[in-house]
Amino acid sequence: MVVSKRVKRENLFFIVVWLVVSISSVLFAGESNEVTSQWFTPQIIESPVINKLDSEGEGSLYQVGELKLCVLKGDYYDMGFQHGRLLASHIRHVIKEGYLKKALWDRGYTSEYVYAQSARMVKHIPKKYLEEAKGIIDGLKRAGIGDITLDELLVGSTVAEILHFPPNTPPESGQVGFTPDSPSVHTHFENPQGNSTPQCTNIALWGKWTEDGRILHGRNLDWSIRRDAQDDAVVFVYIPKDVKPYLLLGWAGGIGSLTGMNMAGITVGQATLPTANSTFDGRPCFVTVRMVLEQDTIEKAVDVVINGPEGTGWNYMICDIKTNSARAIESDPVIKNVYVESDPKESEETKHYSLPNMIRRTNHPVSKEGLVSLAKRVGPLLKPPLKVENWEQFRLIIGIFTNHNTYQRYDWIGKQFQARDGKEPFMIQTILELLANGPVYNGDTLHSCVFDPKNFEVYISNAGNNPPLTATRRPYTKIKLTDWVN
Repeated sequence: MVVSKRVKRENLFFIVVWLVVSISSVLFAGESNEVTSQWFTPQIIESPVINKLDSEGEGSLYQVGELKLCVLKGDYYDMGFQHGRLLASHIRHVIKEGYLKKALWDRGYTSEYVYAQSARMVKHIPKKYLEEAKGIIDGLKRAGIGDITLDELLVGSTVAEILHFPPNTPPESGQVGFTPDSPSVHTHFENPQGNSTPQCTNIALWGKWTEDGRILHGRNLDWSIRRDAQDDAVVFVYIPKDVKPYLLLGWAGGIGSLTGMNMAGITVGQATLPTANSTFDGRPCFVTVRMVLEQDTIEKAVDVVINGPEGTGWNYMICDIKTNSARAIESDPVIKNVYVESDPKESEETKHYSLPNMIRRTNHPVSKEGLVSLAKRVGPLLKPPLKVENWEQFRLIIGIFTNHNTYQRYDWIGKQFQARDGKEPFMIQTILELLANGPVYNGDTLHSCVFDPKNFEVYISNAGNNPPLTATRRPYTKIKLTDWVN
């Protein structure tokens, strides 16, 4: 009887907190993300002008419409050498003057802290990519740049994890919070009146939703465009000796990235997934995406994520032309959940709903255990702080989370599909419009794209600069992968 009364008191406390925070969430929901008032129609550059800028060995650098495109060919060291020599000025800029300086050193991260945390992740990077990194360093030296160390270079491939936590506070520190650089996934928890916006959207669709049933994959990488990362954006075409060629939307100096497509017809994109289970003793997501693109089946691609070791939390979207299907993966060091279309795990109990022939994901989990882990991470940021330990407690405050942009994007996309069911199919242009409108629109989209893997085509837009301009407000350049691998 005493236990029962205590449980009731705890539940009453949760309900009161839910009411207070829900009211605040509704009041400030409109301030968390800038929603466009008019429907925007992105432009496509179907036949971009191509200019060859430079070459090194079997590698070449091109200007393709709005994009820098770098073809790298050979073993991993050779591809690294070509990368370092061809993109030397960009690599030096991103490390010494551009993104890494502005996102890390200018914002209070110390070099001692950053290199120590990066080293924890580097231990989990496969040897062949480290050989590639050594090749980049040697290519830089060939170009006359000798003031960049290997450790400094590798920070560029571990920075995503580091920047998900405030300066000099690793996940194990017990301190809560989000990076001051990337926008908070649940910005109200930190600053209810702020204008920060959440990160990343992935949409996979096929079957009844497309004109010939083929799979398409739309993706926004929402991350700060105020630190000049777009100045050093590069579309890489890798032609290794041991696997099929692939395309990666990345940045100069990186040995991986967050978005890509391969010649086996697999595409991948990821999104931040806040979790209480994070650690820096795992593989950086930049490298995980690279490894996914070196697989030739969706089963192998999923296994890369499931087998880990993962570090912080991510939502991965993987699509495949051979099975004409997609997988969404909730992944952190503890939780591994794989979702398919019409997945019963995506249920009303957690206020989610799946649809046939499509999957969409933003920046929150769908599973009960994932939602509880999310609440453990962000609950202490509430005012008053909220300690959530289990699903029964989370269930009482679920309205807090459905009032936030990450869920609103998920829900809005679902409703766009429901409204179009039985009508005209989604085209490339339609998906670009979904990425550029409604709550999906973001003033900090670093790159945006739509993959058409059956035709080995991708439509890419990078953010602009001087002044910064979000990617979905710039033209999309069409790239056909098969044009670059023969």
